[in-house]
Amino acid sequence: AFSAGGDLKAMRDRRDLFAGTGAEIRERYRRVVHRIVRSLYGLEVPLVAAVNGPAMGLGCDIAGLADIRLASTEATFGVPFLKLGILPGDGGAWLLPRNVGYARAAEMLFTGDTIDAATAERWGLVNHVVAPEALMDEALKFAGKVAAHGPQALRMAKTLLRQGRDANFDQMLEMTAAMQALAHLTEDHAEGVAAVLEKRPADFTGR
Repeated sequence: AFSAGGDLKAMRDRRDLFAGTGAEIRERYRRVVHRIVRSLYGLEVPLVAAVNGPAMGLGCDIAGLADIRLASTEATFGVPFLKLGILPGDGGAWLLPRNVGYARAAEMLFTGDTIDAATAERWGLVNHVVAPEALMDEALKFAGKVAAHGPQALRMAKTLLRQGRDANFDQMLEMTAAMQALAHLTEDHAEGVAAVLEKRPADFTGR
C-alpha cells in the first residue's frame, strides 16, 4: 500500500492517536496529523508522488498534497471516513475538491467508494498511470525534468500556483510582478536566456 490510512485497531481500542478525551484527540490531530500535512503542503520545492497501491483516507489526502502524482495500474484511492463514522481530520475536505472538483469530491467522501487508477487519472487526481514495474522510473524521470530548472524560479512558480487557488486575479498579478522582478535579477535567468540563444542545455546554479 502507498498508505492504508488510520489504524482501525487503535481506533477500536481508543489508544495512541485516538486515546483520551475529545479535547485530547483534537490536540493530537493538530500536533501529529496536521504536522504531517502542513509539512508536505508547505514544501517550497515540487513534490512528485508515486502511488504503488492503495491510498486510503489520510493516504489519499497525502498523495493529493503532491504537485505531480503518478499511479501504478494497481493503485486505488478512497476517503472512507464516513464508513467509520468519522470525517476527514487531515484537511482533505479542503484539498480534495481542489484536486477533483466539488461534485467528484462529494461522491468520493459521501459514498466512501474506492476508485481505481484509471478513474483517478480521468478525474484529475493523478497525472499518469503506468505499469507497476515502470512506476519509480517514471516518477524519477518526472522529478529529473522538474529539477532541471532554475531552483529559485521553480520555487516561486510553485508558490504562485499554490497561492492562485485562493487569490483573486489582481492579487495574483501583484505577486507575479514582484516575483518576476526578482527572477529577472538572478544569474539563472541570464544563464537560461544564454542557453536558449546558444541552443544548449542550461546549467542552473540557484544564484
